[in-house]
Amino acid sequence: TGAFVALALSLLPSVPWRRRWYILTAAVVALFGFAQVYTAVDHPSDVLVSATVGVAVPLLIYRTLAPDRVFPVGRRMGKTAHLDVTGARGDAIRLTMSEQIGFDAVEVRPVGLESSAGSTPLRIADSSGNAVFAKLYSSTHLRSDRWYKLGRTLLYGRLEDEQRFNSVRRLVQHEHYMLYAFQGAGVAVNAPIGIVEITPDQEYMLVTEFLEGAVEISAVEVTNDLIDQGLELVKRLWRAGLAHRDIKPANVMVQNNQLRIIDVAFAQIRPSAWREAVDLANMMLVLAIGSSAAVVHERAQRVFTDDEIAEAFAASRGVTFPSQLRSAVQHSGRAVLDEFRQLVPDRPPVSIQRWTLRRAGLTLWVGLVTFMLVSIFVTNLRDIGLA
Repeated sequence: TGAFVALALSLLPSVPWRRRWYILTAAVVALFGFAQVYTAVDHPSDVLVSATVGVAVPLLIYRTLAPDRVFPVGRRMGKTAHLDVTGARGDAIRLTMSEQIGFDAVEVRPVGLESSAGSTPLRIADSSGNAVFAKLYSSTHLRSDRWYKLGRTLLYGRLEDEQRFNSVRRLVQHEHYMLYAFQGAGVAVNAPIGIVEITPDQEYMLVTEFLEGAVEISAVEVTNDLIDQGLELVKRLWRAGLAHRDIKPANVMVQNNQLRIIDVAFAQIRPSAWREAVDLANMMLVLAIGSSAAVVHERAQRVFTDDEIAEAFAASRGVTFPSQLRSAVQHSGRAVLDEFRQLVPDRPPVSIQRWTLRRAGLTLWVGLVTFMLVSIFVTNLRDIGLA
Protein backbone atom coordinates (compact mmCIF):
# COMPACT_ATOMS: atom_id res chain seq x y z
CA THR A 1 0.00 0.00 0.00
CA GLY A 2 2.79 2.38 0.89
CA ALA A 3 4.60 1.69 -2.38
CA PHE A 4 1.46 2.27 -4.46
CA VAL A 5 0.66 5.55 -2.70
CA ALA A 6 4.27 6.77 -2.95
CA LEU A 7 4.26 6.03 -6.70
CA ALA A 8 1.14 8.15 -7.14
CA LEU A 9 2.56 11.07 -5.17
CA SER A 10 5.92 10.90 -6.97
CA LEU A 11 4.95 10.31 -10.59
CA LEU A 12 1.34 11.28 -11.28
CA PRO A 13 -0.32 14.71 -11.65
CA SER A 14 -2.90 15.51 -8.99
CA VAL A 15 -6.05 15.14 -11.11
CA PRO A 16 -7.37 12.86 -12.55
CA TRP A 17 -4.44 10.42 -12.76
CA ARG A 18 -4.00 10.01 -9.03
CA ARG A 19 -7.71 9.36 -8.48
CA ARG A 20 -7.62 6.53 -11.01
CA TRP A 21 -4.45 5.14 -9.48
CA TYR A 22 -5.97 5.23 -5.98
CA ILE A 23 -8.99 3.25 -7.20
CA LEU A 24 -6.63 0.67 -8.72
CA THR A 25 -4.61 0.60 -5.50
CA ALA A 26 -7.71 0.03 -3.39
CA ALA A 27 -8.75 -2.86 -5.62
CA VAL A 28 -5.32 -4.53 -5.50
CA VAL A 29 -4.97 -4.07 -1.73
CA ALA A 30 -8.50 -5.39 -1.14
CA LEU A 31 -7.85 -8.51 -3.21
CA PHE A 32 -4.48 -9.11 -1.55
CA GLY A 33 -5.96 -8.52 1.92
CA PHE A 34 -8.82 -10.93 1.19
CA ALA A 35 -6.33 -13.58 0.08
CA GLN A 36 -4.26 -13.12 3.25
CA VAL A 37 -7.34 -13.49 5.45
CA TYR A 38 -8.83 -16.36 3.41
CA THR A 39 -5.60 -18.37 3.66
CA ALA A 40 -5.37 -17.57 7.41
CA VAL A 41 -2.03 -15.82 6.99
CA ASP A 42 -3.34 -12.58 8.57
CA HIS A 43 -6.25 -11.48 10.72
CA PRO A 44 -8.73 -8.89 9.35
CA SER A 45 -7.39 -6.34 11.84
CA ASP A 46 -3.85 -6.87 10.47
CA VAL A 47 -5.02 -6.03 6.95
CA LEU A 48 -6.99 -2.94 8.02
CA VAL A 49 -4.17 -1.52 10.16
CA SER A 50 -1.46 -2.14 7.57
CA ALA A 51 -3.57 -0.58 4.77
CA THR A 52 -4.28 2.46 6.95
CA VAL A 53 -0.61 2.93 7.88
CA GLY A 54 0.42 2.31 4.26
CA VAL A 55 -1.74 5.24 3.14
CA ALA A 56 -1.09 7.58 6.06
CA VAL A 57 2.71 7.44 6.24
CA PRO A 58 3.49 8.36 2.57
CA LEU A 59 0.82 11.09 2.63
CA LEU A 60 2.31 12.57 5.81
CA ILE A 61 5.88 12.46 4.44
CA TYR A 62 5.06 13.96 1.05
CA ARG A 63 2.74 16.68 2.35
CA THR A 64 5.32 17.70 4.94
CA LEU A 65 8.57 17.44 2.96
CA ALA A 66 7.45 17.69 -0.69
CA PRO A 67 4.06 19.43 -0.95
CA ASP A 68 2.51 19.90 -4.39
CA ARG A 69 2.66 23.68 -4.15
CA VAL A 70 6.47 23.50 -3.94
CA PHE A 71 7.20 20.36 -5.97
CA PRO A 72 4.34 20.06 -8.46
CA VAL A 73 4.16 16.94 -10.60
CA GLY A 74 3.21 17.71 -14.20
CA ARG A 75 2.79 15.80 -17.41
CA ARG A 76 4.42 17.44 -20.40
CA MET A 77 6.33 16.42 -23.49
CA GLY A 78 9.80 17.69 -24.35
CA LYS A 79 13.40 17.41 -23.26
CA THR A 80 14.29 17.12 -19.60
CA ALA A 81 16.55 20.16 -20.04
CA HIS A 82 13.51 22.38 -20.49
CA LEU A 83 12.29 23.50 -17.08
CA ASP A 84 8.81 24.80 -16.34
CA VAL A 85 8.97 28.61 -15.99
CA THR A 86 5.43 29.11 -14.74
CA GLY A 87 4.21 29.15 -11.17
CA ALA A 88 6.73 29.65 -8.36
CA ARG A 89 9.78 29.51 -10.65
CA GLY A 90 8.29 32.13 -12.97
CA ASP A 91 7.58 34.43 -10.01
CA ALA A 92 11.14 33.93 -8.76
CA ILE A 93 12.55 34.82 -12.19
CA ARG A 94 10.58 38.07 -12.30
CA LEU A 95 11.61 39.00 -8.76
CA THR A 96 15.32 38.27 -9.18
CA MET A 97 15.48 40.00 -12.58
CA SER A 98 14.17 43.17 -10.92
CA GLU A 99 16.34 42.96 -7.83
CA GLN A 100 19.64 41.89 -9.38
CA ILE A 101 19.87 43.58 -12.78
CA GLY A 102 17.05 46.14 -12.60
CA PHE A 103 14.88 44.63 -15.35
CA ASP A 104 11.14 44.64 -14.55
CA ALA A 105 10.07 41.43 -16.27
CA VAL A 106 6.39 40.91 -17.01
CA GLU A 107 6.64 38.12 -19.60
CA VAL A 108 8.78 34.99 -19.37
CA ARG A 109 8.42 32.45 -22.14
CA PRO A 110 10.63 29.72 -23.65
CA VAL A 111 12.09 30.18 -27.14
CA GLY A 112 14.06 27.90 -29.47
CA LEU A 113 13.43 24.75 -27.45
CA GLU A 114 13.72 22.49 -30.48
CA SER A 115 17.44 23.21 -30.87
CA SER A 116 18.40 23.47 -27.20
CA ALA A 117 19.32 20.49 -25.05
CA GLY A 118 21.67 21.87 -22.42
CA SER A 119 19.59 24.69 -20.91
CA THR A 120 16.18 26.35 -20.95
CA PRO A 121 16.31 29.36 -23.34
CA LEU A 122 13.92 32.20 -22.47
CA ARG A 123 12.68 35.47 -23.88
CA ILE A 124 11.98 37.91 -21.04
CA ALA A 125 10.17 41.18 -21.77
CA ASP A 126 9.17 44.21 -19.71
CA SER A 127 5.96 46.25 -19.90
CA SER A 128 7.41 48.42 -22.71
CA GLY A 129 8.13 45.43 -24.93
CA ASN A 130 11.91 45.56 -24.44
CA ALA A 131 13.24 42.01 -24.41
CA VAL A 132 16.35 40.20 -23.23
CA PHE A 133 17.48 36.65 -23.79
CA ALA A 134 18.23 34.31 -20.89
CA LYS A 135 19.52 30.78 -20.47
CA LEU A 136 18.23 29.06 -17.35
CA TYR A 137 20.61 26.53 -15.81
CA SER A 138 19.92 24.18 -12.92
CA SER A 139 21.45 21.18 -11.20
CA THR A 140 19.70 19.05 -13.84
CA HIS A 141 21.84 20.63 -16.55
CA LEU A 142 24.96 20.20 -14.40
CA ARG A 143 24.31 16.46 -14.11
CA SER A 144 23.67 16.23 -17.85
CA ASP A 145 26.98 17.98 -18.53
CA ARG A 146 28.81 15.51 -16.29
CA TRP A 147 27.27 12.45 -17.97
CA TYR A 148 27.93 13.92 -21.42
CA LYS A 149 31.61 14.48 -20.67
CA LEU A 150 31.97 11.06 -19.04
CA GLY A 151 30.48 9.46 -22.16
CA ARG A 152 32.85 11.36 -24.47
CA THR A 153 35.84 10.36 -22.36
CA LEU A 154 34.86 6.67 -22.47
CA LEU A 155 34.09 6.62 -26.20
CA TYR A 156 36.73 8.91 -27.64
CA GLY A 157 39.34 9.58 -25.01
CA ARG A 158 40.46 13.08 -24.09
CA LEU A 159 40.13 14.90 -27.38
CA GLU A 160 40.41 18.13 -25.44
CA ASP A 161 39.54 19.56 -22.04
CA GLU A 162 36.54 17.53 -20.88
CA GLN A 163 36.74 18.43 -17.19
CA ARG A 164 33.32 18.61 -15.58
CA PHE A 165 31.99 21.66 -13.75
CA ASN A 166 31.67 21.38 -9.97
CA SER A 167 28.63 23.64 -9.59
CA VAL A 168 25.89 25.36 -11.56
CA ARG A 169 27.50 28.69 -10.66
CA ARG A 170 30.75 27.73 -12.40
CA LEU A 171 28.84 26.48 -15.44
CA VAL A 172 27.18 29.88 -15.86
CA GLN A 173 30.34 31.80 -15.03
CA HIS A 174 32.21 29.99 -17.80
CA GLU A 175 29.71 30.95 -20.50
CA HIS A 176 29.49 34.52 -19.20
CA TYR A 177 33.28 34.88 -19.39
CA MET A 178 33.45 33.32 -22.87
CA LEU A 179 30.96 35.88 -24.21
CA TYR A 180 33.35 38.63 -23.14
CA ALA A 181 36.30 36.74 -24.65
CA PHE A 182 34.48 36.45 -27.99
CA GLN A 183 33.54 40.12 -27.89
CA GLY A 184 37.15 41.06 -27.22
CA ALA A 185 38.20 39.07 -30.28
CA GLY A 186 35.78 41.03 -32.46
CA VAL A 187 33.40 38.11 -32.93
CA ALA A 188 29.73 39.10 -33.24
CA VAL A 189 27.88 37.47 -30.30
CA ASN A 190 24.86 38.43 -28.21
CA ALA A 191 26.22 40.92 -25.69
CA PRO A 192 26.21 39.72 -22.06
CA ILE A 193 24.13 41.64 -19.51
CA GLY A 194 24.63 39.71 -16.30
CA ILE A 195 24.07 36.61 -14.18
CA VAL A 196 20.91 36.21 -12.09
CA GLU A 197 20.84 33.91 -9.07
CA ILE A 198 17.42 32.32 -8.58
CA THR A 199 18.23 29.59 -6.05
CA PRO A 200 21.74 29.67 -4.55
CA ASP A 201 23.94 26.87 -5.94
CA GLN A 202 20.96 25.35 -7.79
CA GLU A 203 19.47 27.69 -10.40
CA TYR A 204 21.06 30.58 -12.29
CA MET A 205 20.28 32.55 -15.44
CA LEU A 206 22.72 34.01 -17.94
CA VAL A 207 21.09 37.17 -19.35
CA THR A 208 22.19 38.61 -22.71
CA GLU A 209 20.79 40.87 -25.39
CA PHE A 210 17.91 39.46 -27.44
CA LEU A 211 18.73 39.33 -31.15
CA GLU A 212 15.45 40.80 -32.38
CA GLY A 213 14.60 39.67 -35.88
CA ALA A 214 17.48 37.18 -36.06
CA VAL A 215 16.85 33.80 -37.71
CA GLU A 216 18.86 30.62 -38.14
CA ILE A 217 21.10 30.58 -41.16
CA SER A 218 19.16 27.57 -42.46
CA ALA A 219 16.10 29.83 -42.89
CA VAL A 220 17.74 32.34 -45.24
CA GLU A 221 19.51 32.30 -48.58
CA VAL A 222 23.22 31.87 -47.98
CA THR A 223 24.88 34.55 -50.09
CA ASN A 224 28.58 35.01 -50.81
CA ASP A 225 28.63 37.81 -48.26
CA LEU A 226 27.33 35.51 -45.50
CA ILE A 227 29.84 32.85 -46.54
CA ASP A 228 32.67 35.36 -46.24
CA GLN A 229 31.40 36.49 -42.83
CA GLY A 230 31.27 32.90 -41.56
CA LEU A 231 34.77 32.11 -42.75
CA GLU A 232 36.15 35.36 -41.35
CA LEU A 233 34.50 34.57 -38.01
CA VAL A 234 36.44 31.29 -37.79
CA LYS A 235 39.65 33.09 -38.77
CA ARG A 236 39.11 35.61 -35.96
CA LEU A 237 38.67 32.74 -33.50
CA TRP A 238 41.93 31.21 -34.68
CA ARG A 239 43.80 34.49 -34.26
CA ALA A 240 42.43 35.01 -30.75
CA GLY A 241 43.10 31.42 -29.65
CA LEU A 242 39.42 30.54 -29.22
CA ALA A 243 37.21 27.65 -30.31
CA HIS A 244 33.42 27.57 -30.32
CA ARG A 245 33.12 23.75 -30.29
CA ASP A 246 29.40 23.72 -31.16
CA ILE A 247 29.02 25.29 -34.60
CA LYS A 248 25.69 24.18 -36.08
CA PRO A 249 22.81 25.90 -37.92
CA ALA A 250 20.96 26.73 -34.68
CA ASN A 251 23.99 28.62 -33.35
CA VAL A 252 24.71 30.63 -36.51
CA MET A 253 22.16 33.44 -36.72
CA VAL A 254 21.53 36.11 -39.34
CA GLN A 255 20.32 39.54 -38.25
CA ASN A 256 19.96 42.32 -40.84
CA ASN A 257 22.25 40.40 -43.22
CA GLN A 258 24.90 40.20 -40.51
CA LEU A 259 26.09 36.83 -39.25
CA ARG A 260 26.07 36.35 -35.46
CA ILE A 261 27.15 33.32 -33.47
CA ILE A 262 25.47 32.31 -30.20
CA ASP A 263 25.70 29.69 -27.44
CA VAL A 264 29.34 29.72 -26.36
CA ALA A 265 28.77 27.33 -23.45
CA PHE A 266 31.25 24.79 -24.87
CA ALA A 267 33.81 27.39 -25.99
CA GLN A 268 37.46 26.93 -25.13
CA ILE A 269 40.54 29.13 -24.80
CA ARG A 270 43.79 28.03 -26.46
CA PRO A 271 42.29 24.94 -28.11
CA SER A 272 44.24 22.21 -29.85
CA ALA A 273 44.95 22.45 -33.58
CA TRP A 274 42.53 19.55 -34.00
CA ARG A 275 39.68 21.55 -32.44
CA GLU A 276 40.43 24.61 -34.57
CA ALA A 277 40.30 22.43 -37.68
CA VAL A 278 36.97 20.94 -36.61
CA ASP A 279 35.45 24.42 -36.12
CA LEU A 280 36.44 25.33 -39.69
CA ALA A 281 34.98 22.13 -41.13
CA ASN A 282 31.70 22.54 -39.25
CA MET A 283 31.33 26.17 -40.35
CA MET A 284 31.96 25.22 -43.99
CA LEU A 285 29.34 22.46 -43.72
CA VAL A 286 26.79 24.87 -42.22
CA LEU A 287 27.39 27.34 -45.05
CA ALA A 288 27.33 24.65 -47.75
CA ILE A 289 23.92 23.31 -46.70
CA GLY A 290 22.33 26.57 -47.91
CA SER A 291 24.76 27.04 -50.79
CA SER A 292 27.14 24.55 -52.40
CA ALA A 293 30.39 22.91 -51.41
CA ALA A 294 32.16 24.28 -54.49
CA VAL A 295 31.21 27.89 -53.72
CA VAL A 296 32.13 27.63 -50.04
CA HIS A 297 35.44 25.96 -50.89
CA GLU A 298 36.29 28.65 -53.43
CA ARG A 299 35.55 31.42 -50.92
CA ALA A 300 37.46 29.59 -48.18
CA GLN A 301 40.62 29.50 -50.31
CA ARG A 302 40.72 33.31 -50.04
CA VAL A 303 40.97 33.11 -46.24
CA PHE A 304 42.65 29.77 -45.50
CA THR A 305 45.39 27.77 -47.19
CA ASP A 306 44.68 24.50 -48.99
CA ASP A 307 46.56 22.64 -46.25
CA GLU A 308 44.37 24.17 -43.52
CA ILE A 309 41.16 23.27 -45.37
CA ALA A 310 42.37 19.73 -46.10
CA GLU A 311 43.35 19.28 -42.45
CA ALA A 312 39.89 20.42 -41.36
CA PHE A 313 38.11 17.66 -43.26
CA ALA A 314 40.73 15.07 -42.33
CA ALA A 315 39.85 15.82 -38.69
CA SER A 316 36.09 15.55 -39.25
CA ARG A 317 34.31 12.43 -38.03
CA GLY A 318 30.85 11.61 -36.70
CA VAL A 319 31.78 12.63 -33.15
CA THR A 320 32.91 16.07 -34.34
CA PHE A 321 29.50 16.97 -35.79
CA PRO A 322 26.84 18.38 -33.44
CA SER A 323 23.69 16.27 -33.74
CA GLN A 324 21.70 19.10 -35.35
CA LEU A 325 24.38 19.65 -38.00
CA ARG A 326 24.51 15.92 -38.73
CA SER A 327 20.72 15.87 -39.11
CA ALA A 328 20.74 18.95 -41.36
CA VAL A 329 23.33 17.37 -43.67
CA GLN A 330 21.23 14.21 -43.92
CA HIS A 331 18.03 16.15 -44.66
CA SER A 332 19.77 18.16 -47.38
CA GLY A 333 19.88 15.01 -49.52
CA ARG A 334 23.48 15.71 -50.50
CA ALA A 335 26.74 14.11 -49.46
CA VAL A 336 28.18 17.50 -48.51
CA LEU A 337 31.13 16.11 -46.59
CA ASP A 338 32.14 13.87 -49.51
CA GLU A 339 31.81 16.83 -51.88
CA PHE A 340 34.30 18.80 -49.79
CA ARG A 341 36.72 15.88 -49.55
CA GLN A 342 36.75 15.60 -53.33
CA LEU A 343 37.69 19.28 -53.60
CA VAL A 344 40.51 19.35 -51.06
CA PRO A 345 43.92 17.62 -51.22
CA ASP A 346 44.05 14.09 -49.85
CA ARG A 347 44.98 13.77 -46.20
CA PRO A 348 45.04 10.66 -43.99
CA PRO A 349 42.22 10.74 -41.42
CA VAL A 350 43.16 12.25 -38.07
CA SER A 351 42.72 9.68 -35.31
CA ILE A 352 40.42 10.80 -32.54
CA GLN A 353 41.17 7.95 -30.14
CA ARG A 354 43.40 9.04 -27.27
CA TRP A 355 44.07 6.50 -24.53
CA THR A 356 45.19 7.77 -21.14
CA LEU A 357 45.38 6.29 -17.66
CA ARG A 358 42.33 8.36 -16.73
CA ARG A 359 40.29 6.96 -19.60
CA ALA A 360 41.40 3.38 -18.85
CA GLY A 361 40.53 3.80 -15.17
CA LEU A 362 37.11 5.29 -15.91
CA THR A 363 36.34 2.52 -18.40
CA LEU A 364 37.32 -0.16 -15.87
CA TRP A 365 35.25 1.52 -13.13
CA VAL A 366 32.12 1.87 -15.29
CA GLY A 367 32.45 -1.72 -16.47
CA LEU A 368 32.82 -3.00 -12.91
CA VAL A 369 29.81 -1.04 -11.62
CA THR A 370 27.69 -2.21 -14.57
CA PHE A 371 28.71 -5.84 -13.95
CA MET A 372 27.81 -5.57 -10.26
CA LEU A 373 24.39 -4.05 -10.96
CA VAL A 374 23.55 -6.69 -13.57
CA SER A 375 24.72 -9.44 -11.22
CA ILE A 376 22.53 -8.14 -8.38
CA PHE A 377 19.53 -7.89 -10.72
CA VAL A 378 19.97 -11.43 -12.05
CA THR A 379 20.52 -12.80 -8.53
CA ASN A 380 17.30 -11.20 -7.32
CA LEU A 381 15.39 -12.68 -10.25
CA ARG A 382 16.83 -16.10 -9.45
CA ASP A 383 15.96 -15.79 -5.75
CA ILE A 384 12.28 -15.19 -6.52
CA GLY A 385 12.17 -17.95 -9.12
CA LEU A 386 12.00 -15.83 -12.28
CA ALA A 387 15.42 -16.82 -13.65
